[in-house]
Amino acid sequence: MKKYILINSIIAMSVFLIIPSCASLCDCEPDINEDMLSEYDILKTVVQVNATNFATGIESYYENAYQSEDMFYDSAANAEFCQAIINPVRFFNNESGYFFVETSNAWMVAHPIKPELVGTYRYDIQDLNGKYYVRDMVEAIKYKGYGFVDYYFEDPVNGIVSRKLAFVKSIPALNYFIGTGFYVPQESYYYSKEHAALALVENVTKSMAEGLSGGFELFADSIDKVEFCRTFIDNIRFFDNQSGYFFIYDYNCVNVAHGTQKDLQGENLFDYQDSKGNYVIRGLLNVVKTHGTGYYQYYWNNPETGNEERKTAFVYKIPGVDYFIGSGIYY
Repeated sequence: MKKYILINSIIAMSVFLIIPSCASLCDCEPDINEDMLSEYDILKTVVQVNATNFATGIESYYENAYQSEDMFYDSAANAEFCQAIINPVRFFNNESGYFFVETSNAWMVAHPIKPELVGTYRYDIQDLNGKYYVRDMVEAIKYKGYGFVDYYFEDPVNGIVSRKLAFVKSIPALNYFIGTGFYVPQESYYYSKEHAALALVENVTKSMAEGLSGGFELFADSIDKVEFCRTFIDNIRFFDNQSGYFFIYDYNCVNVAHGTQKDLQGENLFDYQDSKGNYVIRGLLNVVKTHGTGYYQYYWNNPETGNEERKTAFVYKIPGVDYFIGSGIYY
């Protein structure tokens, strides 16, 4: 398996991904099998969904803060918050995936790999080919609110300047945008849609776990931590049919936060069984306690169809707290 893709197991499932055909996205050879997806397509989808999830989470948190009038944020506090959220996040197997945050007029707000860039004006920055790539990001945010930009940048894994494709997404509440990207692989490999689905779920769940852990460090009170994570994941949805969402439990099987079922929040589901007799939350917790991360299959209500359907969930321990976060795929 290529180093860019997180795949722990292969599970047959049907899923609608937000990945168009390879021919529409890259200059690789036409796909010889319509059921296969190129590595480039998978990487492109992961960065798009990841950036969108974090932009949505930050936007939701600030909208909630402003509406409650409990907190006032100045520019320094805004930057501190974003830095805390993105600092711990690394994704892809070689951990070359990370986030950066800039203002909509090209001032660097937060960067986990190159802290020396924070506070610098970026609009006139060029890559080694003379491309004003930050200008392209600013234009994408200004006119569409999101977009892809390619340029050359130093790969943190090997220190080599390589071609990078980034996706940027606006955070209107702060007049910021968040971005992330991948270093374009030299060879073209193809994977099944099942591989693609697993790669997406694993990468975005790991990223969210690490991002929330960074956010938790800003809050001393446990109630504030709970409110933070509930707000952050509240509006996040992914997959074309919007069936992708996050849930968070503590080690007592109490639901801390749920993206689609708010009535579960605060409830102890230790004894909850699905229609097949699986102790769902116990099973998820056992995976986390045994391995720290992994898959578990059960039956759960699909918010898209309203029916109980088989689900494969990927769970990941949130660093620093006795919580775990999960997401998954219905099929």
